Amino acid sequence: MGHPHLPAAGGKEIKIDHDALDDIVKKLEKDLHELENMRYSERITDATPAEGAMGDYTAGRGLHTTIRTARDSIGTTYDEFITSYKKVIEAIRNSDKTHRKADDASKRGVEAAGSPNTYV
Repeated sequence: MGHPHLPAAGGKEIKIDHDALDDIVKKLEKDLHELENMRYSERITDATPAEGAMGDYTAGRGLHTTIRTARDSIGTTYDEFITSYKKVIEAIRNSDKTHRKADDASKRGVEAAGSPNTYV
């Protein structure tokens, strides 16, 4: 019957293509750097009109507050997206690192099992 967390005997081997993961990480990092270089958060702040530009009256101040609130919300959402993007890249790196260690340990185990100096 086998262990519930292991592939079934005779089933397909679970294999991670480390080169493919490295390539994915490089592409994601390139995209991330391009996004960061666009400076969207700073650009939206720079584009926000000053409070006085809306006029010194109640409706003008209210409009400025609405614009500032929208700007802050968009900026925060964008910054959270960038942070999440970085976490995805780091998660892929960590997964690859974990699988590399497991692959190396399996390889050493197989090599040790085939060694004439290994006693069971």
